[in-house]
Amino acid sequence: MDLKTGSALREWAQERGYRIAWYDGRIVPCAFERVRRLQANGAINAGFFTKFLSWTGESDVLARAETKTVILLAVPRAAHVIAFEDGGRLHDLVLPPTYLRYYPLFEEVLADLKATTGDGLKLRLLSAPLKTIAGLAGFGRYGKNNIVYVDGFGSSVQLMGFATELDLPDCAALPEDGPQALDECRSCRACLLACPAGAIAGDRFLFHGERCLTAFSESEGELPGEFARLRTPTLIGCMACQESCPANRGRLRFNKLPQMFSSDETAYVLGERGDGPPAPELAEKVRALGLSDITLNETGPGPIFRRNLRAALRTHP
Repeated sequence: MDLKTGSALREWAQERGYRIAWYDGRIVPCAFERVRRLQANGAINAGFFTKFLSWTGESDVLARAETKTVILLAVPRAAHVIAFEDGGRLHDLVLPPTYLRYYPLFEEVLADLKATTGDGLKLRLLSAPLKTIAGLAGFGRYGKNNIVYVDGFGSSVQLMGFATELDLPDCAALPEDGPQALDECRSCRACLLACPAGAIAGDRFLFHGERCLTAFSESEGELPGEFARLRTPTLIGCMACQESCPANRGRLRFNKLPQMFSSDETAYVLGERGDGPPAPELAEKVRALGLSDITLNETGPGPIFRRNLRAALRTHP
């Protein structure tokens, strides 16, 4: 590929407010190996690994991810606020950055990129541990909350990875000393003190994913009591560490969504209006959110949707 390809990629990203860089594809197996080592030495809790990272150990996942060149992209994302009417008043609940239409956005950005570069790159989505790749590449730096921060954006980004079997000019150099931490983390304990569940520890940099309220909110079962101590009520996920982080100061945005769930719709989701299929208007509101865990089908809301909404409304009156 000639230099014009690299220029076109940078211009495309700059016009859209994205951050872009590309790296030698050998970084992909390095990322899988890093996850494997952390799991093997017990740094990652076995239950957490099984629930959220076991896919990295599937027999053919690395073979399908291997590529000549990796293109990393950081797409800035806002948190989103959605209103539910309950008890005679409106309750604003938050969807942290990346939740709204997370999976559809990958396809949309890829289609946009292909429209700009043509089909010469033969781009495909990269199914790999993107946060680990971004850290190894120096594309982002880790906070003590184990979220990757991208310079200029903070943690409010959606990481994306694309693969091509072609060489690209001016591949970014990889740092020799592995993933880097935020400079602010050397003397800061803000997220450690803010985390209501103690998932961020003082004796190690890797957080305790098995304690993280975000992980609980994305899985079925009971929510820990610490969920009631969240300063910002969320429909899914948790904002405690990101809101308290000095590296995010002035960078977190909250966009109000047009959808508003009426008292009858809220009562239906909570199971206070009986069973039966949802009204088409309610089904469309949920569909438009594009959330993989907050779901609604012909028999009613998914268990995570009902449980999370009840907890958010009842513990954050």
